[in-house]
Amino acid sequence: MKKLIVIRHAKSDWSNITSDLDRPISKRGVNDAKIISQILDSENLRPEIIYTSIAKRTIETSEIFIERSKFLFNLDCLKVDELYDFSGNRVKSFIKNLNEKLSTVLIFTHNNSCNFLVTDFANRFNLHVPTCGMLIFEFNVSLWAEIEKSKSFSFFFPKQYR
Repeated sequence: MKKLIVIRHAKSDWSNITSDLDRPISKRGVNDAKIISQILDSENLRPEIIYTSIAKRTIETSEIFIERSKFLFNLDCLKVDELYDFSGNRVKSFIKNLNEKLSTVLIFTHNNSCNFLVTDFANRFNLHVPTCGMLIFEFNVSLWAEIEKSKSFSFFFPKQYR
């Protein structure tokens, strides 16, 4: 069994003119990350490793989760170019090539990648993943390369908990 946790970065701060890669998260983004990090713990999600996009907003989001979650504080958080993806294809390829020894993985990525994965893995076509939305996919396979459709899918969005 493989479990994939995907979190869209928290709300961006557009008040300063900066490059896309350097855009930070907003105050609301910080608050939403705190909320969803509590949900991660309450759902007893225990990833073995964390991967994040190289964008500042995903890194900042992951740092809040790591700081606040009792299950993440001692995990490696690796920055990965492929997760800075706006189609989802590079993210899916990255997932399918994960180390087979890993059973549960946490990924921080972007809007279109999250929506692509929901459609592709969960067969959900009308679900828009908001900022700091958390997706949980479970696959009844032993190899990441074999994942196709999730056997179960759940999601948690900050607006539900504000």
